[in-house]
Amino acid sequence: MARIAICHALGDVWAMGARPQAAPPSLTLPRLSPRLQARTPAEIMEAAQQVFAAAGAEIVGGHTATGAELSIGFTVTGLLDRPAITLSGARPGDRLILTKPIGSGTVMAGEMALAAAGRDVARALDLMQQDQGAAARILGAAHAMTDVTGFGLAGHLLGLLDASGLGAEIDLAAVPLMPGAADLARRGIQSTLFPANAEAAARMTLPGRPEAALLFDPQTAGGLLAALAPPAAADALDRLRAAGYQAALIGTLSDGPPLLRVT
Repeated sequence: MARIAICHALGDVWAMGARPQAAPPSLTLPRLSPRLQARTPAEIMEAAQQVFAAAGAEIVGGHTATGAELSIGFTVTGLLDRPAITLSGARPGDRLILTKPIGSGTVMAGEMALAAAGRDVARALDLMQQDQGAAARILGAAHAMTDVTGFGLAGHLLGLLDASGLGAEIDLAAVPLMPGAADLARRGIQSTLFPANAEAAARMTLPGRPEAALLFDPQTAGGLLAALAPPAAADALDRLRAAGYQAALIGTLSDGPPLLRVT
């Protein structure tokens, strides 16, 4: 949980092309025995120190409280030597690269309903812990970039289209999915955030396939979504895959209103 929370918190810093710098933690612990009260935060901070050290950041300060259930949060600051990569710089003809499969919300909803296979849940947890620091460096030439989190792939892409004043087309078959996510979507398993995210369908054309629902699936510690010029996109995709990311070229940006066509 600590590793996933950290990757989630680092997403915005990575998406802007910044170097993570410092991170004060905020922990809420449930009422525990004295032994667990000592061990639990120690385990969390050991994992946090490992992940932040790998990202080039340090833990500073922090706060611990007691509450009804365990909560782990981090506020992350970053440093830039160049203008930030934002949502507004994409250009017509740019290719869209996604660095991680989607489906974590659906897989976790399936786990809560006892409907997901254990191996698929374990793989989803592994993917949520995957560091995006190297991916962010590889995507340094991006014209625009964001991390895919609570609004789902469709919502975050539409935010990029709004900021850049462009339209887009993506190929549903090219979007990488977490193992088991498509099967759960076909069975109607959805995250509690799905209905709100699915309101974005009013600005989209969608194929009549159950997997299309995963475009509205909220992601925890999701991948980076980047818009790059075609030659840079091809090079970045090769480098991302060589670095161990399940990255994919999923679509193209075009002139036009900020609408999304899914084929």
